[in-house]
Amino acid sequence: MSIRKTLGILVFSIQAVVAVDYNMQSQKAGLGPGELSMKDYAAIVQKRYETKPADRIATAGQRDRLWQQAAGLGSAIDARFPGAADVADADVAAQEQAPASVCIRRGTTLDCQ
Repeated sequence: MSIRKTLGILVFSIQAVVAVDYNMQSQKAGLGPGELSMKDYAAIVQKRYETKPADRIATAGQRDRLWQQAAGLGSAIDARFPGAADVADADVAAQEQAPASVCIRRGTTLDCQ
């Protein structure tokens, strides 16, 4: 393909993507087609791709703090519920005392052993 055709396809593709995004942003704002001004659309696009390192640092710190709080919940459960170990032992005992019969349904018949 020639460079001219390639550039034509590239420009058309970019226009199609921008048109679809513009339409989606108009609908999100509750406006009809063409009612969103280009100035407002440009502000939306800038806000979407605006990156601030301070925001990333703050969210990373918040994530670490939340993770530490979630990790501490396991030890807090044992402190709040002193019988938690007994419950774990009871679950194992219940599994050992399960009934020996097993029923399998095949079509309309039930086969119990």
